Amino acid sequence: MQTATATSPLYMRNAGFDRLFVLGIPAVALMAGALVVNRPDFLLLVLTLDLALLGYHHVISTYTRLLFDLKSARQHWTLLLPLPLAVIAAVLALDAAGGVAAITTVYMHWQFYHYTRQSEGINKAYGMKTRSVQGGHPAFNRLTFYLVPVAAFMALSARPDSVFLGVEVWKLPVPMWLAHAALATAGACLLWWLVNQVRALRAGTLGGLHFAYLCSHYVIYVVAYAAISDITQGWIVINIWHNAQYIAFVWLFNSNRFKGGVEREQLAISWLSQGRNWPVYLLACLAITGVVYGGLGAASAWFTQFTTVPLVLICYQVLNFHHYIVDSLIWKLRKPAVQASLHIA
Repeated sequence: MQTATATSPLYMRNAGFDRLFVLGIPAVALMAGALVVNRPDFLLLVLTLDLALLGYHHVISTYTRLLFDLKSARQHWTLLLPLPLAVIAAVLALDAAGGVAAITTVYMHWQFYHYTRQSEGINKAYGMKTRSVQGGHPAFNRLTFYLVPVAAFMALSARPDSVFLGVEVWKLPVPMWLAHAALATAGACLLWWLVNQVRALRAGTLGGLHFAYLCSHYVIYVVAYAAISDITQGWIVINIWHNAQYIAFVWLFNSNRFKGGVEREQLAISWLSQGRNWPVYLLACLAITGVVYGGLGAASAWFTQFTTVPLVLICYQVLNFHHYIVDSLIWKLRKPAVQASLHIA
């Protein structure tokens, strides 16, 4: 078993970044959830801030690896030309087959899978970078990592409410007894997992922040999908967590990637990714976000003169689905280029 040593790095970047990433982000997400549950009249405000500052921005962050320089654009041209056309065709087919409900249903379920896969990737990167190893059997740990989110999502599916972001969605036909059985099984696995991690912490093979990240993963899913009964209110929690996490991780990746300094072939992204330039990096991404999503909103308003098709929803979901597919391809930890940029072996 790989174990931590005195020379092992303790952080993905440094103490401040890692504590904000592991502890601060889930704390903000949970506080936002508590606010909208106790004060539903704040839901629109929180949702607007989430989308404007995190949601749209996190989608645009994907394209810092694809569009900020000609070298990356040439490397990923199939993701920038043929793939978007295929996604547009698929979303239009969904709209024709089932309307807004069909698109939103696919979005809700695909998003659950996307969020969970991202969380597993970050968990792996954290362990690899800091040489932190969970206690217990790896197969059991991975089973538990996925079982808890699945059981929580089954609880959401079993509840009678079916309105998500103001749209009726189709949920999986999960009976309540099966959801309760899944939650009980997941709870038992989580308890045994916790026993093993306490042993690993005492043995020094599991890092404290890595353990905290894993705990935040479980807490967020249980709260967002099982504990909060309203689908949209629960979604606020996991959406803020995911969005902020993604933005921070992409910046970490770009910062590490260009740690050696500004590169002429990738001038814009390499300059923006220098550690001292992080405020400009964020402002640049927010500016691009404003242009892209502002343009979509204006185009949709103009398009409503001719049709009742919700063009803005279709465009947003094309971007989301394209983002999901691209992420599944460009962030694989087994790729040497990704490992090198994250400084992991």
